[in-house]
Parts: sequence; C-alpha cells; structure tokens
Amino acid sequence: MNFVVLPLSVTNCYLFRNGAKWVLVDTGYAQDWDLFNRRLAEVGLQVAQISHLILTHHHDDHVGLIHKLVAENATIAVTMCESTRDLLLVGRNDASHGGGLINRRIATLIGLKQFYVALKTGKRQLKKDNLCFEPYAARPTDIVFHGEPQLRDLGIDTGGRILSTPGHTVDSISVLFDDGDCLVGDAAANMLSFAGTRNCVIFVMDLDQYYASWRKLFATGSRRILPAHGRPFPVERLLRNLGKNRMEDMVLSTSREKNV
Repeated sequence: MNFVVLPLSVTNCYLFRNGAKWVLVDTGYAQDWDLFNRRLAEVGLQVAQISHLILTHHHDDHVGLIHKLVAENATIAVTMCESTRDLLLVGRNDASHGGGLINRRIATLIGLKQFYVALKTGKRQLKKDNLCFEPYAARPTDIVFHGEPQLRDLGIDTGGRILSTPGHTVDSISVLFDDGDCLVGDAAANMLSFAGTRNCVIFVMDLDQYYASWRKLFATGSRRILPAHGRPFPVERLLRNLGKNRMEDMVLSTSREKNV
C-alpha cells in the first residue's frame, strides 16, 4: 500500500487514497494544527481532499485535531468504533481500566518526553495535565462501526479491513490492507528501544491483551507494521518480542501519562 506519512510532534499520521480523495488515519495533538497544515502542504494536499478520518483510539495525541478538521471540511466522515465514540464524549484519556508504564526506565523518561513535546510544538511549557482534548460528539454524517468491517463497508474504495487490537486502550483498532501493510496506531510501536520497550508503547492498560493483539496481527496476515510512533518494521519483530515485557515490571498507575 502506498502511504503519505505526516510526522507531527510525536505522532505519525498516515494518508492513503480513496479514489480521488484521501483517508487520514489519526491526527496528533490539538497544538499540532500549524504543523499538520505545513506537512500537508509539503506533499501537495489540502484538508478539502480528505474524505475520511479513521481514529485508531481516543487518546489526545491521536484525536486532537478533529474539531479543526471538520470545521475546515465538514464532509470529512470521522470513522471510529463504538467504544471510541463513547470515550470521545468524555474529553480525557480513559483512566478507568487501570494499566501502567511498561517499566521503571520509561517512568524516569516521562519528564523528558514532556520536554520533547514542548520543544517540538514550540511551547515553553505544556499544561501540567495534557491528557485532555475537546470532547467530540459523533455527527450523523460520521461513521461509527461495530466489529471488524471491511474498508469498503465504510465507504473507502480499497481492499482491507478493521481489526480490533486492544491492550493499549480498550478501543484500539488497526487497519489491515490486503497486501499485509497494517496501520496499528498504538497497538505496537518502534520507539525508545534503549529503554526496553521491545515494540510496546510506553503505557499499556492490559499487557496480556496487548500481546494477544500482536498474535492476532500475525495470524490475520499482517506483514509490515506501520506504527503511530516510530518507523515501520516487519511483523516478525512482534513475535520475537512477545512476552519480553512483564506485568511485574510495570509501574502501575491510574493517573500517570497515558498517551503513548
């Protein structure tokens, strides 16, 4: 599959063709708006050319630009699973299902991550609580799906399907294309390997469920993993890293950083 990648402050957003239009997967933080428009202009595209916005989950670094996008192009169909629809109404990253940071090395790096975001977004200091986003209520023209539909069932003219891949959050989904390319959001990552992430994101709600989603990605024919954080990699790396992070090493929390 051919993708256009829009690297924002910490999140990779992806575009792929839908006939004469484009489908956007995830958006980045609310403060990424100017950067998003620069990235879009760099590849010769405009917001008016986007037909769908697929959300892989509800976190603020993936949904922050919804309101700006639909304000500029009201025809965009924001496409999400039922759980994401419900969590978007809350306006805050879900903290009701437990979880934690995958290890203590990651816990010590959280402050550095905040500094990195501030540097990339040009803010001297981010708000102390950056886990919130402007609540969003699905419109009648948006698409809220149940289960694992084919992309064509969502009005997207390309071969592929939605996969439910929870673990990072309860609402995490991935987009698997017929050629084996898979946009996974935060269902896997390629970041901070020196800190022992082993292709995990830094925060996981349910580690067993997260690894079950990796097995599902392999079993359903994924070949190349395209994460929201880091560069693409072959799916075999997930199999090599299955179980390498353990529950007993996690820093459990209900209030710490839950973005990535």
